[in-house]
Amino acid sequence: MNRVNHILLILFSIVLSVFITSCSTKKNMTKTSLREFTASRLIKEVEQNEFVFDNFQAKMNLKIESNDKNFTLKGQLRMKKDSVIWISVALPLGLEMVRLKIQSDSVFFLNRTDKTYFCEDMHFFNDISPMMTSVGFIQSVLVGNDINLRESDNYKVQIDNGQYNLLISHKLKKSIKQKDDEWKVMLKHIWIDPQIFKITKYNIREYNDNKRKIELQYSDFELVNGKYVPTKININIHGDIYLKVSVEYSNISVDNNLDYIFNVPKKYDRIYK
Repeated sequence: MNRVNHILLILFSIVLSVFITSCSTKKNMTKTSLREFTASRLIKEVEQNEFVFDNFQAKMNLKIESNDKNFTLKGQLRMKKDSVIWISVALPLGLEMVRLKIQSDSVFFLNRTDKTYFCEDMHFFNDISPMMTSVGFIQSVLVGNDINLRESDNYKVQIDNGQYNLLISHKLKKSIKQKDDEWKVMLKHIWIDPQIFKITKYNIREYNDNKRKIELQYSDFELVNGKYVPTKININIHGDIYLKVSVEYSNISVDNNLDYIFNVPKKYDRIYK
């Protein structure tokens, strides 16, 4: 081996050893750099980084799977905090197919493809999942918050794949399948990013009922109005029906004055659940 090749071999060995050492150090730091948090302290961190808005607006790309049906659609989402959710879904060419409006006590749905509509109270969502019982809860799902964290009465913290894992058991009175005087237990698994303290994964189900559950995944966080909000959401709903929804947000804006128009044409027929 000539001197030049020998020198190159030495330099390559040095670079390789530095690379391996740095990778090993980084890996070890990843494993050990997570601060220890009590559950109550971790919840406070999540609350401080909660995405807050008065009015929220975004464009959406949607992929929907339900049993044997698949759809790829575009949409618009508008929300007024704890008051109303308005969604318009259209074909890729821009022709509106459906419009949905959810208020604190009612659900309105307009289907332009067959010229029908329905109006139901919020119990309509019990057929999808008994956890979806309020506008506030659905809004929290759509922006990656958890409005019920501070109300939980039994929880612990674990480390899972470099993230905090918050396990919560929450007793709730009254559920769809039980009498008013019985208790229902909601089990939650929540994964939290250790740097921005945002929820990245969220599983919730009813105790002793593996059929009914919601699985959520959040990614591609964007800084909006000083707070992080996920721009990609995967939602899996298991209940009387199976529903998988992939949402990708763009053109997010907050605190604008928005319209929540929902007019039913006269020739449309009302349908009932």
